[in-house]
Amino acid sequence: MALLHRLVRVLLVVVRRGAVAGCGVAVSRLLGRRPVNVRGSGSGHEWLVRTVSELGPAFVKAAQLLSSRVDLLPPHVCRALGRLHDDVVTPPITGLPGLLGSSLGEAGRALARNAVLAGSGSIACVYRSTAPDGREVAVKVRRPGVGHVLRRDLELMRTVARVLERTPMCRGVPVRGIVDQLAESAESQLDFEREAAGLEQLRTSSSPEERVHVPRAIAELSTSSVLVMDYVAGLNDRRLRRADGEECESAVLAVLRSVYRMLFVDGFVHCDLHPGNLYFRRDGSAVMVDAGFTVRLSEHARTKFTAFFYCMSLGDGPACADVVLSTAVARPGADTHGFRGELAGLVEENSGLRAADFDLVTFATRLFDLQRRYGLAADPQFVFPILSLLVLEGAVRELHPEVDFQHEAKPFLTKALMHRALAPDPV
Repeated sequence: MALLHRLVRVLLVVVRRGAVAGCGVAVSRLLGRRPVNVRGSGSGHEWLVRTVSELGPAFVKAAQLLSSRVDLLPPHVCRALGRLHDDVVTPPITGLPGLLGSSLGEAGRALARNAVLAGSGSIACVYRSTAPDGREVAVKVRRPGVGHVLRRDLELMRTVARVLERTPMCRGVPVRGIVDQLAESAESQLDFEREAAGLEQLRTSSSPEERVHVPRAIAELSTSSVLVMDYVAGLNDRRLRRADGEECESAVLAVLRSVYRMLFVDGFVHCDLHPGNLYFRRDGSAVMVDAGFTVRLSEHARTKFTAFFYCMSLGDGPACADVVLSTAVARPGADTHGFRGELAGLVEENSGLRAADFDLVTFATRLFDLQRRYGLAADPQFVFPILSLLVLEGAVRELHPEVDFQHEAKPFLTKALMHRALAPDPV
């Protein structure tokens, strides 16, 4: 009954927001202006951003995660949902001294006395403060009650997914699997102890690159609902520009190598390295923050993805097709022969291109489109690393358009494949 009541409220919000958007179109036409294009980008998707924001944290998180799933949604929808990384307006937490005091005692109350709001999201707020020992710190505090609200709405999504999967329109589409994946990713972002471990993994993977910095979590001041870490100053000013030349290129290459080490060697994926979580500074350094949306790859998924990228670097299209087919789920009526032929052609078409001519976004979009058209459902563990690189490419191409993604990957691919070849057989 509670889920039914919540479903009715969700539908009322959608209907009300839809009616407002419809009125906006009518008024625009009456005034002789161009009507809002709900299929475009920019202000045309204002209704979508506001509707999702009003529905609550579960819907915001689901939309943010879907914004990178170009394997599931058309690019224009992904771009619209991507605005929810920046455009969600949420109030700060009330009763901060009580929250921090109950979690950390007197140390928490001291943090609250010095706290200045630095950012506000659907699940948590981040404050700048001073630790009892005088260090400047960033304090991430989970919103009270957000766990209950998030899990309730995720359960509603799972229920709707079970119904949709039985409809002719969604037959053969793994709707429940997609929703379960979104739910697992969203719920994991409630656990700040997990995020602290993710930050430590980021620090380990990036440690060989002197130009890449990751804030350190302060364990003695952190709990499952409060994450205290080193404060990194100057993230929003003195940003690198392409004109900064050698410093700019060195910082981009350092980040790319750190990400490749994570993907191919450590089997760890930061899925959210958009410009709000990845900063390039004028001193030629880069800073990665927020390890909330990270994924640990299974050994099977890491091996398959490494093999795919290695075969792609060799221009071996048939081998790439074999790797993808070994990870994907074929829907009823899937045409694996047709998929194999087209993917082989796509890989061979992109092999040997100059760095500036190879567009990872276009390649991945066509790869996912082929899977949709030929009736294949991608394994999420295989998709996550590709999506991570897509988000990263958007952040670095502007600074270093000549960066060669394939060339920079080869040392890490070779190391990962050699390690796999020399490792004892687990069976």
